[in-house]
Amino acid sequence: MKKTVSVAVVVIEECMASAIAGSIDMLYAANRIIEAMGKRHLPRFEWRVVSVSGRPVKTGNGMLQAVDCSLKGIDQVDVVYIPGMSVIDETRLVSILENNRPLVNWLTSLATGKSLITSSCTGSFFVAEAGLLENKQATTGWPVEGLFAARYPDIRLQSSELLVTAGSIISAGASTSYQDLMLEVIRRFSNSRVAHLTARYLLLDSSRHSQAAFRVSSVRKYDDPVVTKAHELMQKNLSDPQPVPELAAHLNVSDRTLIRRFKSATGQGPIACLQNLRIDRAKWLLESTGKSHESVANSVGYTDISSFRRLFKRTIGMTMGEYRKRFRNRRQAKRSSPLPGSRKSA
Repeated sequence: MKKTVSVAVVVIEECMASAIAGSIDMLYAANRIIEAMGKRHLPRFEWRVVSVSGRPVKTGNGMLQAVDCSLKGIDQVDVVYIPGMSVIDETRLVSILENNRPLVNWLTSLATGKSLITSSCTGSFFVAEAGLLENKQATTGWPVEGLFAARYPDIRLQSSELLVTAGSIISAGASTSYQDLMLEVIRRFSNSRVAHLTARYLLLDSSRHSQAAFRVSSVRKYDDPVVTKAHELMQKNLSDPQPVPELAAHLNVSDRTLIRRFKSATGQGPIACLQNLRIDRAKWLLESTGKSHESVANSVGYTDISSFRRLFKRTIGMTMGEYRKRFRNRRQAKRSSPLPGSRKSA
């Protein structure tokens, strides 16, 4: 067995500082645990922070991240990790991709090697740009799932999944999913016991499997003004049927145009978008009020509670009762709270 596992943490402008430091802290903790267990046969993790140019990089929160070397300084590596960026604006995200073509080319060159290529959140865009995910499954940060689906139609996006493995490539969901990703890396190169103890040591929830419960459709913004306006109308009238023809007429576009523009901007049609907004409001009601499940369903336009229960579980991955038990803010529930999409919450 190898004595060390080499990890290249690739940093890009506006990347999340927590994902860089947090992932390295997890590898460091795993090393400490292996040492404490006396498992000399298990390899230790070694890491280098890498940028395209070899110069320090300013992260999304303005911190200056020091680096060890440039991409050219990396010959062979066991694991490549590309953290997400604090960017969900389409124009800015595409600009960053174009400004970092050397990284894309470098990833392409690794395709025939033995490196495990990993990413979290928007880091998956670089792996996709390199062509490594074509006709494969992947996940990404939920705020950019529409852009990802529209930009890479040949990739089978599993946007609700927290981790998706496709051969030698692992993609992780939004933000802190880097924790789940690093636990998987630790498990692969050491064992499940070390990964479990690392999670316990750092107080990490290793039981997460989906990011669906954390998705918030109501906070998204789109470059397309028609989609943005439609989104606002949907939010203000969640309990109304809002058929596509009426919505299209209100926006002075045809049904076909509205559907096409929705799919281009969000990766899904207007009906699916409305459904997600209703689920979003239902989640908030379950978290912040003591309303019955039937009352919650009625509040978001559903009269058939059984149908809504099935939809909720299929979308979120847990029942309404399970969701309320896990996420309800008991102190907040005692107060009157503005709902997502209401005038008070604007």
